Amino acid sequence: MNRASELWKCLRKGRLLIDTCNDVPGRLSSVYTTRLSSLSSSSAFSHVVDRPFSQAASAAKDNPEALKEATAQMPVSAHSGPSIGRRFYKSAYAKEASDGDGYLVMLDHRTLKTPAKTYLKVPSLALAHAIAAEWEYQDQDAIRPFTMPLMKLTSTAIDKVPKEREKIIQNLLDFFHTDAVCCRHAVDSPLGELQAEIMNPLLDWIEKEFGCRPSHSSSLFVGNQSDEVVEALRKALKKTNDWQLAAIDALSAAAKSLVIALAVSRGKLGIEEAIQAIRLEEDFQIEEWGLVEGGHDIDVADLRCRIAAASVFLRLF
Repeated sequence: MNRASELWKCLRKGRLLIDTCNDVPGRLSSVYTTRLSSLSSSSAFSHVVDRPFSQAASAAKDNPEALKEATAQMPVSAHSGPSIGRRFYKSAYAKEASDGDGYLVMLDHRTLKTPAKTYLKVPSLALAHAIAAEWEYQDQDAIRPFTMPLMKLTSTAIDKVPKEREKIIQNLLDFFHTDAVCCRHAVDSPLGELQAEIMNPLLDWIEKEFGCRPSHSSSLFVGNQSDEVVEALRKALKKTNDWQLAAIDALSAAAKSLVIALAVSRGKLGIEEAIQAIRLEEDFQIEEWGLVEGGHDIDVADLRCRIAAASVFLRLF
């Protein structure tokens, strides 16, 4: 079954684990699942219900099979790699590192490593449980990396960000000049008015948070942002740790917007608010011309997974 077909099946029946509980003060204290409803109408993808799943904490610790049952048929990214072989372990679980500094994920007696062969050590038990849940979800016939967004983000934070921090920050700032929040339709058009309603508060927030306001334009030839704004955001990005920068980079790529990525990372936007802002133009066109099943809806599910994973990741470490 190809990735698009699998995602389509998940859209019909699936639930996405977007949080793992560990009752740690300052961390997320419950587990939420997102049930994606039937895609029989153009607005169906917006019908999302978040509800607590109180049993997941004990399941993560004491009953991996119950956790696997709870997270079965997760909607996952359709734009990731294929399977990497059969499942070679019986159970996945989290444990404290022997030095007392962080937590590890175990696959039976083996300590999980990143793609660069570094031990995958994370700062919180909640994140370790969540990554273990992703590995516990895997079927016997195949391990599918695209069903493990938290594993991917963690590996990026450990393997890539420390070595390429300056490059990542510069890439974010280079693409900021064509940020989706700042590239608009004509202000007197229906879509332009809607963009102003949704996007201007984000620019207000940037100004309040960082002391300068990005410009926006409806021109086909979008001008560069001022040096003042760029340097203010550079300063903010340099203050992030590796885990935060990995998530901001992933959010920016999914949203095509550093503004939205920063807003999510700092709690200004929730998952659904971010998705509404990101999809504003495309949803406007869908209202006008209709939804293409097997196209638009899969894009929405993929986006939801990417934004939710990065948002949850930021609250777990």
